Amino acid sequence: MFEPVLDGRALTFRPQGDGVVDDQTSSTWKALGQAVDGPLSGARLTPVTHLSTFWFAWSSFHPDTRVLR
Repeated sequence: MFEPVLDGRALTFRPQGDGVVDDQTSSTWKALGQAVDGPLSGARLTPVTHLSTFWFAWSSFHPDTRVLR
């Protein structure tokens, strides 16, 4: 996961081939957040810290977690 902003400019992406292309410059991006072709080639997006886990694992270590609807 990456912040879709580069130098203060918001980017939007669409899948293409083995990566994604940004709609603003048509640069090609790989899964690791680096542009590999186009005007932004060599640029890197800032990673977003996140956690993917199963509910049963989370709730075992954090029993006071509240679930909101």
